[in-house]
Amino acid sequence: MRKIIVAILALSLGVAAAQAQPTPKVLTVNMEELYENFYKAQEANEKFKSSVQSAEDEVKAMIEEGRVMFQELEDLQEKIDNPGTAETAKEAFRAELEEKRERVRQKEAEVNQYRQTTQRTLQQRRQSIVNLHISEIKEVVNQVAEEKGADLVLNSNPNSMAVIYYNESLDITDAVLTELNADKSAE
Repeated sequence: MRKIIVAILALSLGVAAAQAQPTPKVLTVNMEELYENFYKAQEANEKFKSSVQSAEDEVKAMIEEGRVMFQELEDLQEKIDNPGTAETAKEAFRAELEEKRERVRQKEAEVNQYRQTTQRTLQQRRQSIVNLHISEIKEVVNQVAEEKGADLVLNSNPNSMAVIYYNESLDITDAVLTELNADKSAE
């Protein structure tokens, strides 16, 4: 009988201990929606779009210059191919043609270099803009989470599930590390 009472008492204490541990409060937030509707991010995105448009306009202008140069090449080639053109004039046109071909190659390289540099610069700028605003959004998420007594806030966007905020009391890193290294002293 005593064993039964001790078992019931132990079971009761186990249930009471399990009930004493509070269930973590988990909240969600859609980070993509927050970013898309955050006025500072919207303003920055509009300025960024303007920069992208300016870069595209510059590339178009450079391509137009190249097209004009290419047309000049075709005109020179027609003069060279014209049977009525004197041989001395053809030689002058050939020299001019080679010079213009080289300028066309240089222009082509210039356009490609400009595109690559501009694209890289714009990507870095875009990432900086996003990081700045995500950081600001996370600060507010942390503040609201603490106000609401949350232990954990998850991103509810199905494309990027992630922990946005967590109460440090939930972190078990030290306990896991202790367990992982428990057999180190045995070696």
